[in-house]
Amino acid sequence: MPKLNSFKGKALITALLLLLNFRSPAQKVKLGISYASSIYSNKERFEFTNGEQTIVLDFQHPAVYFSKEYQAGQPYSISQLSGPRPVTFLDQQRGTMGNEDKLLMANCGHPPLTIYKLKVIGVEQGETFKFSDNYRRTYNIPISTTTNLGGYPRGDDYLISQTEGPRQCRLSFNQGIVGENSITVQADCRKVTSTNPPAPQHRFDLVTRSSDNKIFNTYYESSMPVIGGKGEDEARYVAFVMYGKNIDGSNGNYRQIFWRDRKAGITKLISKSATGEQGNGNSFSPSISTDGRFIVFETYATNFSGTDNNTVRDIYLWDKTTEQLTLISKSISGTTANGESYEPVISGDGSTIAYTSNASDIVKLEPVFNTPNVYVCDVNGGSTAFITKDFETGKAAGGYAPSISDDGTKIAFCAYTSRLVKNDVNNLWDIFLWQRGAPALKRISMTASGGERNQGTESSSRVVWPSISGNGEFVVFATTATNMENAEDKNNAQDIFIYNTLTDHVKRVTKANDLSEPNGDSPVGQGERIGISYDGSWIAYNTNATNLGVPKGNIVIQSTQDGRIIPITTSTYGSTARPMLSRYGNYVTAGCSEKYDQRFPSSGIFVIYTDKGPCISCNE
Repeated sequence: MPKLNSFKGKALITALLLLLNFRSPAQKVKLGISYASSIYSNKERFEFTNGEQTIVLDFQHPAVYFSKEYQAGQPYSISQLSGPRPVTFLDQQRGTMGNEDKLLMANCGHPPLTIYKLKVIGVEQGETFKFSDNYRRTYNIPISTTTNLGGYPRGDDYLISQTEGPRQCRLSFNQGIVGENSITVQADCRKVTSTNPPAPQHRFDLVTRSSDNKIFNTYYESSMPVIGGKGEDEARYVAFVMYGKNIDGSNGNYRQIFWRDRKAGITKLISKSATGEQGNGNSFSPSISTDGRFIVFETYATNFSGTDNNTVRDIYLWDKTTEQLTLISKSISGTTANGESYEPVISGDGSTIAYTSNASDIVKLEPVFNTPNVYVCDVNGGSTAFITKDFETGKAAGGYAPSISDDGTKIAFCAYTSRLVKNDVNNLWDIFLWQRGAPALKRISMTASGGERNQGTESSSRVVWPSISGNGEFVVFATTATNMENAEDKNNAQDIFIYNTLTDHVKRVTKANDLSEPNGDSPVGQGERIGISYDGSWIAYNTNATNLGVPKGNIVIQSTQDGRIIPITTSTYGSTARPMLSRYGNYVTAGCSEKYDQRFPSSGIFVIYTDKGPCISCNE
């Protein structure tokens, strides 16, 4: 056997002795719990204990460790203390710790899921847009397509955001509270081809004037303007009520409906018979299609139809291409209905008309029925149906004040009845939503938490005009109720609220730029109709508040997204009437008692350029 080198041999022996005699301290390890699923509610929390400490598993803490350190070989035991559901573990709840940290997978389940989709348009060749949601899921979109986003727990807050891309996309329906109905989030990634229009030469354009600019009607002789036009022709067309003496054949004896093409400078009397005879009674409440071709209105005139002998208001449709009137509120037999019809609105595409009527022969109503009711007329097909049906019997239950979406598939209206939906027990007026193809009406004038609102300082049966956005996503209405939001409402005034028809989310819009409460009613009139842009991002109203950036009685527009307020009129005297908003929010039309258009010595109805350019991209 060879001899070891003396020095090396001693070193080796020393090392062996140290190894044999070494005793390492017990290794410390940790115990934790993690969600087993990648989808879990952002509103839920679960508590667990190891017998000594408590930890909480929630959306912000999807994996949590006890602070206690264990030794390898030491026993552990986990139990659930609280949570919306019993939890099952994919690993053993009791066992012995090993040499490494142990993270137990907990199957906590989740509320029922609603599937969401993402529709992306405007992606050009070679481009990729990236999106993410608040559940840490990401989506890469290289083409224009509709993709499945997966399930979202009902009752949760959801948010879909763009994270990357060659340009910013315009997102719609991308945040809110998850409901029962599936939602398609819209991402418009098109390159901007139409932006804020150039400022017109004159910010104020008086429209209550003759085509030759020689005859004017004042603020007190005109009312109820509505505005049409899109793209480069935004706000080109205006319809309104006016006495209009000596304007296009009117003798000024009755209020008539006039139509003005601002681009061509033409003002037409449209409430006249096929032979050119002006209406022999007052006409009111015009509504205009987007392209300005169609006007629908109510009238007491009896000389527009050879069978009009009911002596009450009827609904007529004017077509610019034929310059003829068509009776809309007709009975089953084709004659004028046996009760008055009023409050007409026409869809932006001109395909559908909704109106209110006290008649009982427009469709066959089964007794016992209530009136008035809201009717829907298919202009091209000629059929008419009523939508204010008792949820149990299908009989006429009553309703009024309709507002219609651009394609005619959604109608918001008001009613003072408890028979349109289940569990309506507040004994107050309410706003309802009808959707074509949906089996039932939806009550939308509920509080943010889904409860009954209180009466506030208003009449329980007042007429409240809802306004639905052209795209059908939003409805705005006014109320003095003080419990609409979770935040306390202390201003003792009428406020404007906006409801999202896809997420069921409701919030108050009317707050000052510093978020303080208005110190007066908005709008000025009780339950008055509010102007709203096509996409619901802007509203227009006049206000009695003095802390919204304008003196009392003036007009503002306000962003429904960030709450920003832009003054439109700032008069310290005089008054304004109900404003309506153009398609993209770049123009307001309203009656004003001041002579705003310096070219003409008259008050009246004006189209007012909003100056700040609300339209960022006028693509739809």
